[in-house]
Amino acid sequence: MSSFRLSGVEGVVALPDQAAIKLEEIMGKADAGIIMLTSDLALNIQERITAINLNVPETVVIEIPGIDDTKGLNRSVMSYVSEALGISL
Repeated sequence: MSSFRLSGVEGVVALPDQAAIKLEEIMGKADAGIIMLTSDLALNIQERITAINLNVPETVVIEIPGIDDTKGLNRSVMSYVSEALGISL
């Protein structure tokens, strides 16, 4: 998380059972343009994530692998952001 803080990105820590509440808190902020959350947090709130991505043009929610998720560790966070936004960073 410290590399994100160095670049001015605010982080929020949540347990899976708090993911929906924390997501709504973040959505209530005017400056929430890109929200990244780990796959384990996204698991039970997929419908809400889809609704945000389809209906809130100023915000995109991106799923990234967690520290224990070996499936996605070979990609950088920026590659997930680029893919979600459809742009090259």
